[in-house]
Amino acid sequence: MYSSKILLGTVIALAISLSVFATVSLVDQVYAAKYPYKAQLSGKNEVPPTQSKATGEAEFTKVANATMKYRVNVTGISNATGAHIHIGKAGANGDVVVDLLNNPQSKDKDTAYGSIIRGNVTASILKGPMQGKTLDDLAAAMESGDAYVNVHTAQHKDGEIRGQLSLEAAKQKASTNSTNSTVGFSTLTE
Repeated sequence: MYSSKILLGTVIALAISLSVFATVSLVDQVYAAKYPYKAQLSGKNEVPPTQSKATGEAEFTKVANATMKYRVNVTGISNATGAHIHIGKAGANGDVVVDLLNNPQSKDKDTAYGSIIRGNVTASILKGPMQGKTLDDLAAAMESGDAYVNVHTAQHKDGEIRGQLSLEAAKQKASTNSTNSTVGFSTLTE
């Protein structure tokens, strides 16, 4: 009788553990599908590199209803003077195609740890080599690794931290999160 109770308790605990693991994995996959374009921002990615200790992550949704949503979460910078998407390969600087900080559809907030920038991109705010093109053209540049995000400060007018946008970064984050046993929480909200 006693061993039956232990067995039953073990089976229930195992079932709960598997359920939690499956739920966390599913949430990670849904999140990766919603925000498929990602970039990890750091000073070492700038051209030329900066010694900044600031870091960040940029995330962009797939195009839906002629809009692409974005979130840029930066730690270590609370005085950003600009945040942009540029067209350019890793190791090369390129033209600004989207202003993420100073567009009518953006919101930014300084926090105790850095900054949160979020908003929407529409074809009407594309500029430079993307002016007159569609958000699908921008998404294609992101998918091919030909676009990057950087955040500018007064100390680093050309950019303090930068990260190359790609689908691969999103896939890697999703696979890392689904095999990780810890659960993280984001301070970003839509």
